[in-house]
Amino acid sequence: MSVMTRDVRRSGGAGTGGGRSPAIFGIRGLAALALLTVHVAMFSGLLGTKAFGTPRPPSNWLGAFFVSGLPSFIGVFFVLPALFLYLPLAKAIIAGTERPPQGRNVVRRLMRLLPAYYAMYLVVLVLLNRDAVDGLWYVLRPILLLQIYSPTPFAPNFINGMEVSWTVPSMVQWYLALPLIAAATHRFAAKGATPVSRARRLLLPVPVLIGVGVGWLFLVKGNGWDNRMVFWWPQGFAPTIGIGIALAVLLALSKVSPADTPRLLRAAAARPHLFWFGALLVYLVNCARPFSVIGMDAIYSTSGLFMTYVMVALFGLLASLPLISPGAAPYRPVHAVLTARPIVHLGRVSYGVYLWHFAVMHFYLQPGNILRGEVRPIRELYGQAGFWELELVTLGGAVLLASLSYYLLEQPLAARVDRLLGRGKARPRALPRAPLVATPAAVVLSGDEAATTVATVVADRDAIQANLVDLERGFERQPLVGTELTGGSRQSRDRARADLARLWEIFNAYSAVVDEVARPLAADRGPTAADLDRISALLSQASILVEGPPPPLVQRHITEDGRVRLTVAAAVEQMNELFHRTAVLVAAAQAVRTTVAPRLAQLDADLVSAGRLVADHGDESLATALATVRDDLRRLHDTFRTDPLARWRDGEVTTADLDELRDRIAAARDRVRAHAPEAQDASS
Repeated sequence: MSVMTRDVRRSGGAGTGGGRSPAIFGIRGLAALALLTVHVAMFSGLLGTKAFGTPRPPSNWLGAFFVSGLPSFIGVFFVLPALFLYLPLAKAIIAGTERPPQGRNVVRRLMRLLPAYYAMYLVVLVLLNRDAVDGLWYVLRPILLLQIYSPTPFAPNFINGMEVSWTVPSMVQWYLALPLIAAATHRFAAKGATPVSRARRLLLPVPVLIGVGVGWLFLVKGNGWDNRMVFWWPQGFAPTIGIGIALAVLLALSKVSPADTPRLLRAAAARPHLFWFGALLVYLVNCARPFSVIGMDAIYSTSGLFMTYVMVALFGLLASLPLISPGAAPYRPVHAVLTARPIVHLGRVSYGVYLWHFAVMHFYLQPGNILRGEVRPIRELYGQAGFWELELVTLGGAVLLASLSYYLLEQPLAARVDRLLGRGKARPRALPRAPLVATPAAVVLSGDEAATTVATVVADRDAIQANLVDLERGFERQPLVGTELTGGSRQSRDRARADLARLWEIFNAYSAVVDEVARPLAADRGPTAADLDRISALLSQASILVEGPPPPLVQRHITEDGRVRLTVAAAVEQMNELFHRTAVLVAAAQAVRTTVAPRLAQLDADLVSAGRLVADHGDESLATALATVRDDLRRLHDTFRTDPLARWRDGEVTTADLDELRDRIAAARDRVRAHAPEAQDASS
């Protein structure tokens, strides 16, 4: 199984997304749609309610049944961010390398989370809450993320337009807590002798977090506090965070030691449809509201709330596994939905949809009250619009505002922060090119010679492992992962994946021999004569057994079975060759991305500017010429997306066609200015 056959990369909160799989965005998009639909159903009357004393039944029992299960999707919003945030920490601990510094990552995530939140807060404060402001503390509470605790921590405080924004304080606290959890378990996990044992030790916080979440639920209900406190406080979603941590540990283990890929990930990769059916079953069970009332806007029993709690966590687990498991082939019916362009876009802007959809409902349901400064709580607007009317208006308005926020605020700011935080970062260490010189089998090392040689071998092994992790991380950052590639780019990506898988296979076998020669030297008694004989033989002979498929039949010797024996020196040399070949590909992909992407963006801007000039002052021939340029530019975008390495020739990025398009746009602009002098003034 290829170590790189996966479609996930690092998390970015509400960030740009980089090379992350479209299906990951797709599941986030469905989760955002589900959350929006639940809230629309609550206030349109599709779901029944007991909030007004006399129970009001659902306006449509069938629709209410299916909407009742949609809160299951909330788990996705907590499992996936926890997984992506914890993954590099878990990977470093399991690999036995130094944990990556988290300062930059935390700052990056906070800057992708908070600016959009503050922009939304400023709008709703002025438009929906100006008549409620009773002092400076009222304004500061949401800025300091304390609105879920103040004025009283035991009764949720609603702010018009921000009724659902309790998850922002909760996620910020989890962003800060996850590196601390990794640090707290690092020393214990590092005592494991193998990647598997370190991974098992690293799972220790998972049952603790699940216990904290369940205990919190019963504490809230036992004290008669508001049900919303179960979810509003960060410990309420501790179980889903724990599931995200568990998946991060399992995925990290599969990256560090592919041969030890956990059975759960293998099962999800081999039979993804079973996990999707499991997620569907969880949704349908939640539709039936066990131990509660079907079709209502709240859950009225502790057992019913506990069942919903379990369903949310299970759905997050089952819906995430087929998307992150190494080697998982997409299940076509689900993949078609998750990768549909509208769903993927909805996933990209899902954070903004979450932030804005309550505000949009206020804007639509009470525009007059907003103008008069007499805004009413949304609960008082119950049933003023039908479900489909309010659903379409809310979805359209929320997507529009979220898209503006994403493209005008979140994405540019995230890129700026990435550039600032990227300055001064240490460059990865280069893999030593000189192979280890092994001692001849006939020579038996002395105790001191064995200690010196083994110390060198262990240091080399640790350096190789660190560089392999850096190489894999560099590969995952490039546009070759998680995209539908064609042509030479696809062939190069597949070859690099195979090379990376082979690298880890050789490394695991090589590392096992290194552990074997180091073990006697770590004993208090010191190495015996038999130990020195064995150490000398392991270091000098072909002691490394690498499993693999046999060569094609036409190339196979009758004795070959796919297994290869290597000396330590030969293993290092083979790994170095594979490392160099993959590193060249990573460097080429990075060069293409950093060179071509900004050029295409500039051509887009130049074409828009030229189009305005031609529309105002040009003629039909110029308009036709620009239309041809527009078609050519679209083709260049498509090629860059599907076959970026087509631009890598003879060790450099080719940009001749980009230059030619730039010149054609400039020529059209110059012709307009030559025939219409006023166009010069208009464009200056």
